[in-house]
Amino acid sequence: MVDTLRLNNAERNLLKDNSYENQKEFFDAFPNNWMEFIDAYGYCSRDGYDLTMYERSHFQVGLMGEALPLIDEKTYCEKIVILALGAYIDVDAPNDFQCLQHSVMERHPAMMMRIIDGLLPSDKMSYWQFYWASTIRDPKLQKEYDALYNKYKEEYPKSMKAMSIAFEYFCGWSSFMQDGHLYYKEWEPCSCDHWRLGIEEP
Repeated sequence: MVDTLRLNNAERNLLKDNSYENQKEFFDAFPNNWMEFIDAYGYCSRDGYDLTMYERSHFQVGLMGEALPLIDEKTYCEKIVILALGAYIDVDAPNDFQCLQHSVMERHPAMMMRIIDGLLPSDKMSYWQFYWASTIRDPKLQKEYDALYNKYKEEYPKSMKAMSIAFEYFCGWSSFMQDGHLYYKEWEPCSCDHWRLGIEEP
């Protein structure tokens, strides 16, 4: 269970003062694994369910992505990678978190690849499955895949093998949880920029 009171207080303090101490507190208070993440930010339609955290998810994931420059790169990237293990694509918070993965990979590719290569084989596949999960094979994703594969195929062959399999089977063939899994559904490309979250106050 995530201490949401601590997390929300850390968010407020970070917005007042972007000091290292406040960045570290927000970083530490943020969920540490996928179960904590979806427990904190998941949607529930049950009457009386408190949707405060669901409604804060976009902003807080954005803060995690763009407001913590003073956190040690290795520590930061390790948490980002571990958070994605076991993750599944869906709308809202999962989608924002997937955008965060791409954004961090764009800014810290060497460190991200180093950490991913240290994962167990099954965890490598789990990571790339979520990273590439998409209802369409967007040309942007194809371009990113090609760039990563060509850059790291010699240095990290096992990680690139897992990445290539995940890209083949999950990019363009994934479905959101609520859409079921038995029947393929065609989706139209969207115009949003998957690499940019933004942290504007809602």
